[in-house]
Amino acid sequence: MAVAAVDFSFHGVHAAGFYEVYAAVGDEESETETEENSTFGLDSIIEGVYLSQNQDEAERIGTSFEVVLVGQRIGPRELASDLDFGTEGARKVELLREKSIGISEEQLTMSDEDYNTLLKIVEAEAGGEDMKGKILVANVIFNRMKSPEFPSTVTEVVWENVAGSPQFSPTADGRIHTVTVSAETREAVNRAIDGENYSKGALFFVEEEYADKSNVAWFKKDLKFLFQYGVHDFYTYP
Repeated sequence: MAVAAVDFSFHGVHAAGFYEVYAAVGDEESETETEENSTFGLDSIIEGVYLSQNQDEAERIGTSFEVVLVGQRIGPRELASDLDFGTEGARKVELLREKSIGISEEQLTMSDEDYNTLLKIVEAEAGGEDMKGKILVANVIFNRMKSPEFPSTVTEVVWENVAGSPQFSPTADGRIHTVTVSAETREAVNRAIDGENYSKGALFFVEEEYADKSNVAWFKKDLKFLFQYGVHDFYTYP
């Protein structure tokens, strides 16, 4: 008889449902109906446990994982099955945060003007080079931006003029204004922005065949040669 009573009480809890709303009315009939729908004894214990479990899940969705679930909600069943809310869950959130910060620090940010200037100077300096040759030109500009010896933005680096001498010949002869940026050059620039780098720290490059002889002599005398790729020789400070 005890087993039968427990089984009946358990099913009674689920049949009643926990999301029905009853209005509070002052007449005798309403009070009777409320009493009939109330649960007592074992039924009330089971109902209390069920509600407290659902309440815990709802609080977790809105608090401890708010940093991860920005702008969205996941149902308690799905969230509980996919994530560990204990120590392991906290560790995963911290790893995710560290990885996101690392990615954002590796990538460069620039204005639209900087980006367009970079596209044009790479096209003007390395339009006839392969993908790696184009990426190398962008690498040198980024290396200069990171060096205290040069300006800190793409546009300033490209248009820098030292003692009346432009740093990049396409800014002196006007080629930077006449080039048509190819799809390959755009891809090369984007890959350089994403961190693809072959430069070995180079701060200078020169196409010796077409460069002024005095400039070539200065490169060889005062700078450190790193390597040659395509038509360009790459240098840095000794």
